[in-house]
Parts: sequence; structure tokens; C-alpha cells
Amino acid sequence: MSSAPVGSEVYLNNKFEDKVSFIKRNILIKNLMAGSYEIKVIKTGYNDWYKKIIVDTNFVADANVFMLSKNIENREISKYIFDISSGSTSSIKIKNPEYADTVALFNATTTKLSKALSIIGVDLKNNLGTAKSPIMSGRLGLWKEKEKIFVKWFGDNDNAPKYLCDNSLDCTKTKLVIELPIEPTEINFLLGYDGVILISVQGTIFAMQIDDNADKIKQIIYEGKDPKFILSAGSLYIKDGDTISEVIL
Repeated sequence: MSSAPVGSEVYLNNKFEDKVSFIKRNILIKNLMAGSYEIKVIKTGYNDWYKKIIVDTNFVADANVFMLSKNIENREISKYIFDISSGSTSSIKIKNPEYADTVALFNATTTKLSKALSIIGVDLKNNLGTAKSPIMSGRLGLWKEKEKIFVKWFGDNDNAPKYLCDNSLDCTKTKLVIELPIEPTEINFLLGYDGVILISVQGTIFAMQIDDNADKIKQIIYEGKDPKFILSAGSLYIKDGDTISEVIL
């Protein structure tokens, strides 16, 4: 088991097993009989993480933990800033260039072109989030078809992430991640987190893993009226009406 925050407690079938520390970042539970187990990871202030795993004889079962804080910090970017000139007792209200630049990102009608992979018979140039032009993270593609969200590995089977592989060991099949009650307005990969996507639907932006966890844990990042998000230079920005903020994960 890996990627749990330091200080997390690990439970196996509701029995405490170990605690994640700076020295012990990965937890290995040995001598398990073949069968089904439930792993639960908890930490105060964080969303609980849990998953059912199948342990086979002479095989190691992986569990990649993804936990976000329940109180995610949002740095609001003010529309205006106030400049107090030297020797002056009054301030001047001026437009905040950071706010204007971020608005421009949301208003952009073109997207950055990605490198097309010669071995793939789909258009990877525009990253439109459709089956013919998926959003790409390396060789992992993401798209939506109405209420359904899909992923697919467009590289060699041997190099595919384990969370895409099923019992047949075919890791390149199209995988249904989730079917939502209504069509999401936006989807994308969450930068810096392997196998995690962002979804905006019904005024809520949440993150979830794309593995085969049947519980489909949704970890809320933002709730508002009609939020939109954009990823730029490694940062996540949210625009809800005239309010713009940077998410600090």
C-alpha cells in the first residue's frame, strides 16, 4: 500500500495494522491467505479511503491510496488591488493583472496542441475530451459520452498502469470510470496525482481515482453555483461567476 499521507492509520477488515510515518511511507501486510479483504485508511482532517482487494496465492496485491483534506484551501484572486503610493494617505484601486490573466485562460478558445502518437488512430491534437480527441496524460486518454466517463491506455500493454488491467491482463481496453446522473460540464486529469481525474457536475468539482474501486470515492474540492476549472502551469484554478481562486492541494 502506498501514497497515504503521513500519520494515516491502516486497517484491514476493521483491524488496525500499521501507521504511515516519514520513515515508513509504504505499508506491506504479509502472510495473508488468499481471499477478499477490505482496506481502510483514515487520518483526522482527511477523507477516509477504503477499497476491497483480492489476494491470490503467491501474488502481491497493490493499493494506491488517494486522500484529500476535507478543508481544501482556496486562494481567492482579487479582481482589484489597492496601491498606496509613497507619501500618500489614500489608495488607488487598480485592476489585478493576475485576475485578468486567469480570466484570459478561461476565455481562451484554443487549446495547447499535444504531440500525436503515430501508433494511434485517433486525433490527439486538440484534447477535446471526446472519443476521437481524448484529453491526454502521457498515453492515457480520457473522454466523456454524455453521462459516462471513459479512459483508455494508448500505449503498449506491458507499460500500462496496473489499475487499468483486468483479470485477462488486457490493459488497453476502453474502461468505464463512472456513469453520473447527468452529463458533467468538465473533466480532466488532476496534475500531480497518478490515475486521478477531476469532474465538474451540478455545481460541484470533485476528484476520484479511475481504478476499479467499486465504491467510487468522490473527494470534493469545491462546491458553488456554476464552477468551471482549468489547469495551467501545474496549478488548478476555479472560476465561479466573477470569483476566481487557485486551489491549494
